[in-house]
Amino acid sequence: MLQATSPASAASTTEEIAGLQTKPLSWRLGTEVSGLDLRHSEGIPQETISALWRLLGERGILLFRGQGLNHEQHLAFTRRFGPLADTGMTSRYAPPGYPDLFTVTNIKSNGQRSETENAAQQWHTDQSFLPVPARASMLRCEIAPQFGGDTMFSSMYAVYDSLSDGLKATLGTLRAFHTLFNTRCLVMSNRKPMTAEEAARVEGAWHPVVMTHPDTGRKVLYINDQMVDHFEGWTVAESKPLLDHLCHLIEHPAHTYRHRWQPGDLIAWDNRCTQHYAPLDYDFAGMDRPENHRLMFRSTLA
Repeated sequence: MLQATSPASAASTTEEIAGLQTKPLSWRLGTEVSGLDLRHSEGIPQETISALWRLLGERGILLFRGQGLNHEQHLAFTRRFGPLADTGMTSRYAPPGYPDLFTVTNIKSNGQRSETENAAQQWHTDQSFLPVPARASMLRCEIAPQFGGDTMFSSMYAVYDSLSDGLKATLGTLRAFHTLFNTRCLVMSNRKPMTAEEAARVEGAWHPVVMTHPDTGRKVLYINDQMVDHFEGWTVAESKPLLDHLCHLIEHPAHTYRHRWQPGDLIAWDNRCTQHYAPLDYDFAGMDRPENHRLMFRSTLA
């Protein structure tokens, strides 16, 4: 059975387990898994699926290279881990006929700019504005820019572990308000207006600042720069200095992994113990040139 890599052995060399090879992507988080053909995920034994889920909980992200999935295969693999999420907003960015996929691209459609051309420009975890946030997401790459187009990930285990005992005690008593309509969000200005129903669904939710991961039992910091507005009982002005400090820790290089995409890649990440961010590290001003095109598709687990 595939075993999760413990934090102490995270930097170990490639290991073959049950016909699969796993290789750490970085010391803090991430494992590359090879030996699986995700195009035929229905044939993957449930024991392997369960082991992959445990490994995801420990390492935060799993990378599968060279898969070349289509939409049907992408969704079929995602469903092996549970039901898909539904925010009521995904379909506005979905490819035709696939309302459960979220398109991230800078490629124009019918001469119009994409609303997701600069998606993920702040550190965040998906759907934290919902009362029950997403468990995990799977993002696949079809087209990557010649240079850049990377995604960065941060371990919320590592960020929490880096805190002093005093700050851990303070944060352990707090809740934070997560909403798309907040004082820190910088990346929604180019999106088309929401319907009244959509706006009501993403209005916001309260979550503990420190959470215990339900699968691993490890503590995580659960705030993010894009979604969190303020702490319960605190004003926005009072919350800002502490949020700024915590968000700085989230982006600290010691806590992060930076992924250079290749067409055919699929990355699964656990939204409960990671955050992600997409820097503008390519020629964004020249993104209409083919060498700067980016096309990705994301599925999300409820």
